[in-house]
Amino acid sequence: MPRPFDFSIWAVVEGRKLKNPWLATVLTALLAFNVHAAGDLVLDVTLDYDQNRNHLATQTAFKDLASHLSKAVKRPVKMVMTQNAERVGEHIRTGSYSILLAPSQLIGLAMRGGYSPIVKTKQNARVMLLATKSSNVKNFESARGKRIALPHPESLVSFLVKGEMNARGFSHTRYFGQVNYMNQYGAALYALEIGQADLVAAKEDIANEWMTRRRDFVRVHSFPSVPAAGVVVSNKLDAATKEQLRAAFTSIDKELEARLMRVDMSAFQTADNADFEYVSTRGFYTPEVSSGITIPTAQQVKQLIGQGVKLFDVRPQAHYREGHIPGAINVTYRMNSPKEVEYDDSVDAFDLSKLPADKKTPIIFQCNGAECWYSYKAARYALKRGYTKVYWFRSGLPSWKEAGYPVRKGN
Repeated sequence: MPRPFDFSIWAVVEGRKLKNPWLATVLTALLAFNVHAAGDLVLDVTLDYDQNRNHLATQTAFKDLASHLSKAVKRPVKMVMTQNAERVGEHIRTGSYSILLAPSQLIGLAMRGGYSPIVKTKQNARVMLLATKSSNVKNFESARGKRIALPHPESLVSFLVKGEMNARGFSHTRYFGQVNYMNQYGAALYALEIGQADLVAAKEDIANEWMTRRRDFVRVHSFPSVPAAGVVVSNKLDAATKEQLRAAFTSIDKELEARLMRVDMSAFQTADNADFEYVSTRGFYTPEVSSGITIPTAQQVKQLIGQGVKLFDVRPQAHYREGHIPGAINVTYRMNSPKEVEYDDSVDAFDLSKLPADKKTPIIFQCNGAECWYSYKAARYALKRGYTKVYWFRSGLPSWKEAGYPVRKGN
């Protein structure tokens, strides 16, 4: 059996001490291959940007957690630690980790990349928007055009703010008059204190602490509570190992639990996809509203089709052939623009000649569900070019099937 590389080499790669990025990428891939080949499991621990940075205490606690997991599954668990969420996202997409312990936004990303949740922290996180009384910001709507201070752009707080804006159909950079990112949570709140920002986003516990000291700070909006962090495991692991890991995370002894709490990581409890449903949709899914466009249910779409309204399936042809709503017309929306609320559709392509010539004719656009951007962009594309009765079947083919309606294969 090949000898696995040790943790210190991982630390060099993850710590970016290698000056050659290509070499770092190759070494990381080789390390991951070597570890998997040896039968070891790779545990990545990613801390949020506001978490304890006493590196020695933090690293020791999580190395002991890895040892606890090793005993439970009876095979080595190698621990990697980072606070670089962007780099971790790259490794999620390549499936480099067996186990990922990370803030909720990365758990949501991992669920879309071949991983499944097994536990969540008992500690939740709720994001709040704070403002000064003098700013006259009283609610989310009155925050339009104001200056906002946010923590690190890859933090859980900033992710949820941007995701909520996306769900409401807004770009945060355009909704707010100015967006300033601060690497430290305290710096963002200090910007509000000295008048460099009109409002700030922070976790509830930190926000409450500042509000007790500053009576002129007021809460203007609260977001839904989410787990502060969670653990996902690769779907490539066998079911028995997954359950052993789940049991191990939920049976940590009190001494180790106390040490984890001192580095801002609470104890764990069993979790599944539903626990991370909200955070997994923010920033990835299409907006939940779109001005000037009607969003019907599957039942309403069925009624509209029965009334003669044409349904356009705007997915690639191969997807259409695999299964489509009977009577749907395939007109592919060729998307080159980013999956964002604000985008330039001039780089996209959509054949409007396949749509009704009379722009007052009702039309429906559909694709693969709420996370599919083809139909969102097709609907906006048509609306922008003069169509007045546009329906966007946001929940798309998945909800059509769920309603028990027929699906046809082929052309």
